[in-house]
Amino acid sequence: MRPANVLRFKTTRSEYRLYWFLVVQFVCQAALMMERLGGIRTLLRAVAFASSLIMLALLTEKPSRPHPAKLIALAFLTFMGMGLVHPNANHLSGIAHWLLNIAIWAPLFWIGRTTVTARTLGNLLLLLWFFHLGSSLIGVLQVYYPDRFAPSAQFVREMLGTSADGLLINRADGKQVWRPFGLSDTPGGAAVSGSFAAVVGIFILLAKPGFGVRLLAVGGILAGFFCLYTCEIRSIMVTTVVGSVVLVALQFYQGKVTRSAAAILFLPLIFALALSWTRSIGDERLGRRLHALTEESASETYYKSRGFFVTMTITDELPKYPLGAGLGRYGMMYRYFGDKRSRDSTAMFVEVQITAWLYDGGVPLVVLGYGALFVASFATLRIAVSRRVSGVIADYATVITALNAGWIAASFNNALFEGPSGMIFWLLNGAVFAAASLAPPRAPHFVGQRTDRLSKQPSSVTQDAICSDASAVGISRPPLSS
Repeated sequence: MRPANVLRFKTTRSEYRLYWFLVVQFVCQAALMMERLGGIRTLLRAVAFASSLIMLALLTEKPSRPHPAKLIALAFLTFMGMGLVHPNANHLSGIAHWLLNIAIWAPLFWIGRTTVTARTLGNLLLLLWFFHLGSSLIGVLQVYYPDRFAPSAQFVREMLGTSADGLLINRADGKQVWRPFGLSDTPGGAAVSGSFAAVVGIFILLAKPGFGVRLLAVGGILAGFFCLYTCEIRSIMVTTVVGSVVLVALQFYQGKVTRSAAAILFLPLIFALALSWTRSIGDERLGRRLHALTEESASETYYKSRGFFVTMTITDELPKYPLGAGLGRYGMMYRYFGDKRSRDSTAMFVEVQITAWLYDGGVPLVVLGYGALFVASFATLRIAVSRRVSGVIADYATVITALNAGWIAASFNNALFEGPSGMIFWLLNGAVFAAASLAPPRAPHFVGQRTDRLSKQPSSVTQDAICSDASAVGISRPPLSS
């Protein structure tokens, strides 16, 4: 029999929906690289975003505490919608683009309506890590065994056209292979998974779980950096290093000196091992590119790869479009739904997030967009350094803060918040805030430890009841949103 003094949070229906939401994202993402499903690629993309809107409709409970970025997000989406009345808007693709952005930002609104405990938050991070770990391992296999694990050359060229050949790399044996896809449909797509697998893998390694999990974390870090190196996307390498540094710095700030010292001592060895592994499989050209990365400063590397797009946006595009260029003129929605005959709303080229938001709504939308990102990230950072929430939630907030640093940096590398990565950003930041609002007691823990024993009272499945149980044992809810 279970002891009478143990409280176990039951998995609620809304929590199951949350896990299924992630499963839908994983399935739709992985299915894009299957050639036999090429005819339903548009449907797969639509299902991934529609699932977020469905969650918004299904989860109707009132959140215990609204997220600090909620009002800014509402203003952002409202102002973007006003872009439909711009004289140069491409209306059908504009409406589709607006709905797409509502789906991307929707997790910020619906995640608080679920019962998010520390266990739920840990499960979310582990599910995401396992997916990106698997994607990184598939990326490694695609370099070694491209005929078995990578899409065919015909499939890639049909998707990318003449630009596809520029995404080939040469192995040491002279064979040309695509940059690893991972579980994506784009050569080099494994770099995104590699970055996530590496940063979260570092967190798991430092958290000192069991030997098997620690070994898996090391493998994830190695596979992640192998994909980063072979994809040759140097700007993502830089953002991954930024996230890793933030993670270690927060561990030190929290007083976990042993963890920080272990990271400083052993992580450079792991990075060097991954670099040596990559050089052993690649030819001299790949070796020269990797060597150039270590010779140049981070700012030089960034400017050469993506920084000039940011500069061009500020110096050239901002004076022309201070209030936007009209909604629906770039990206996937323009490709599917745009009116190509309109002379006033022709296609526009977007490479980085600041350009996308400038075209959608001008300077006000850029300010609102980045304002929401920084407010959400600061709220998560406060949870990470707070001494009024449980240790396990503070640790999860630490790794999410590290991911936030990489994501915000990556938004100056690509239009990150125009796709599924944007949904994951809002999902994790909303989830950690919802979990911290329950204010469980702070206690030592490790990855995988159960954190659902809080009271001698019988369990209740609603968030309000959980808060009542916490109050019964003297746990106060900190003013995190103040």
